[in-house]
Amino acid sequence: MTVHPDWPPPAVPSAPPRRVRWGLGDVIWVWFAAIAVSVVAAGMAAAFSSDPERPTGWNILVGTVAQNGAVVLALLLVARTKGVGSLRADFGLRIRLRDWWWGLVGVGISVGTGALLVPVQWLLDESPSQEVVRIIDRSSGAAALAGALAVAIAAPIGEELLFRGALLRSLQRRFRPVVAIGVSSVVFALVHPLLDPSAVLALVPLLVLSVVCGIVAVRGGDLSRSIWLHAGFNTITAIWLIAS
Repeated sequence: MTVHPDWPPPAVPSAPPRRVRWGLGDVIWVWFAAIAVSVVAAGMAAAFSSDPERPTGWNILVGTVAQNGAVVLALLLVARTKGVGSLRADFGLRIRLRDWWWGLVGVGISVGTGALLVPVQWLLDESPSQEVVRIIDRSSGAAALAGALAVAIAAPIGEELLFRGALLRSLQRRFRPVVAIGVSSVVFALVHPLLDPSAVLALVPLLVLSVVCGIVAVRGGDLSRSIWLHAGFNTITAIWLIAS
C-alpha cells in the first residue's frame, strides 16, 4: 500500500483559551446603562398611563424588567467580547430547581432582619419602606400582582448577575474572597438608597442579604443558590403586599 507523503495530515493547533478581560469598569457601565434603560422605559410607561403622576405596579413591572433585562443583555455582550463567551461561564448564571429551598433561607433573612426595623417603625409611627414597595402597596388587582412578580422574579436574577456574578467575581481576581464579599455587599446595599433615599432604612437587611448571597455564590461556584435566596427575600415582601 502506497502511503501519501503528506499523510498523516499535520495536527491542527488548538485555539488558545480566551483570556477574561472584563472587570470593574464593565460593571460600572452596565449598571449605568441599565438605569438609563429603566428610566426611559418607565417614562414611556408613564406616558401611556391614565395618571402619569401616580405610578402603579404596571410601571414597576416595565421599569424592573427593562432594567434587569438590560443587565442580562449588556453582560452577555461583555461575555462575548471580553470573556469566555456566555453568562454561565463568565458570571455563573445558573438556576437549579433543587436549590429551591434556599428561597426559604431568604424568607428567614427577610423576616429576621425586618424585625430589626420594628423599633424604627414604632418611633416613626409609620412603616419604613422603599418607593417601589409603596407603589405596589397602593396598587390593586393585576397591577399589584404584576409589580410584585417583577420584584420577586426579575429583580433577583438581574441583581445577582450584576453584583454577585460580575462585581464579586471582578473583585475576587484582585482580593481575597472575604474582602470581595464585603466590598460587593456594601456596594449592593448602598446603591439602593442612592436610587431611592427612602431605602436607607433597609440598609441592614440588604447588607445581610448581600453577605449571605456572596458567601453561597463563592462556595457554590455559580449563582443558583444566591438567586433563589434573593428571590425568597423579595417574595415575602411581595406576598405581604398582595395579601394586605
